[in-house]
Amino acid sequence: MGFLDDFGKKISSASQEAIAKGKDLADIAKLNSNIADEKNKINAAYKEIGKKYFESHAEDFEEGYGELVGNIKASLEKIATFEQQIVEIKGVTKCPSCGAEVPKGAAFCTSCGTAIPQPEVQAAPVQEEATKTCPTCGTVLKAGDMFCINCGTKLEEVQQ
Repeated sequence: MGFLDDFGKKISSASQEAIAKGKDLADIAKLNSNIADEKNKINAAYKEIGKKYFESHAEDFEEGYGELVGNIKASLEKIATFEQQIVEIKGVTKCPSCGAEVPKGAAFCTSCGTAIPQPEVQAAPVQEEATKTCPTCGTVLKAGDMFCINCGTKLEEVQQ
């Protein structure tokens, strides 16, 4: 029976080792997850530092940052253009205060109540036509008219 007792001890010892290894692997996985979380926090802080640097030094950046700052500015301009195209396609306008989409022609923002500036409608410039006056009755006529619309006088004969 010594063989079976030995065999039982070996199985018990092996299962204890497997349990310990499994616990170690779980602990390592948890620690690796904690490391990844901390690295994500660091990357978020780097991103925030970069954003704050750009916002405060977009015009007076240090040497070596010019290309990066230029790329950011170009991308911001493209984004603004794309957003404006979306607004035009939707047929809305943006609130200058909160940025909410407001139906065109609305006097106030439906989200924050800010007055929406209305675009000034400019009347088409009135092109003054060349005119002439009928020598017989004094009616104002278009420059190319051949006869007076009021009295019927032939205008070419009168004009010399």
